[in-house]
Amino acid sequence: MASSWKARFSAKWDVRADSPRKLWRALNDFLDDNGFEHEYEQLKLEDSPIDGTAAFGDTVVGQKENERRAGFWLLRVILGFILCLTIVLMPLGFRLLNRSHKTIRTIVRIDVEGEVYRRRGTQINASQAAEVLGVIADARVTLQAWAGEPLKDTEYEIDRVTRDERDITILRHEFDELTYRIDGLLPGVSLPVPGRQINEIS
Repeated sequence: MASSWKARFSAKWDVRADSPRKLWRALNDFLDDNGFEHEYEQLKLEDSPIDGTAAFGDTVVGQKENERRAGFWLLRVILGFILCLTIVLMPLGFRLLNRSHKTIRTIVRIDVEGEVYRRRGTQINASQAAEVLGVIADARVTLQAWAGEPLKDTEYEIDRVTRDERDITILRHEFDELTYRIDGLLPGVSLPVPGRQINEIS
């Protein structure tokens, strides 16, 4: 069994864009395009005490669920069928059959935080900075992903981070694919910036 910290992954990008809301919409669309359920809220900006700047920051969380075989699933199925043949042990047999598969919920969280700067000769305030020409937005985009069995009767939460090596391998592959796709997405909504770095987190 693997340690739970290995089932959480994180990547960061430094982005310079001319419209933080365009960047925010692109990242929300990114979740849609990759099959993650989420709720969209418009990015809000706040006036900064520094003249000619505005600050922004927000978080969006997406989820995706998949049915997978549980550990020792074949043994569970065989024993379940055998027990179902006996009236007394039939409930236990059905329980084993039901537990031969499990639901894994993958959570993806995207954080965006930064500042909007006024270009020379351009007026700026929080109500208009996100869309007007003549501004530059420097942002930090952070992508995090983890997975586990869903917490009962909840959305966007898991009971505990998976320790199943197979689930972690699938998550690692999916996370690598997501970072690769964001690498392809960001150049279309940003100006050239330093490359990203990936760090595993606990």
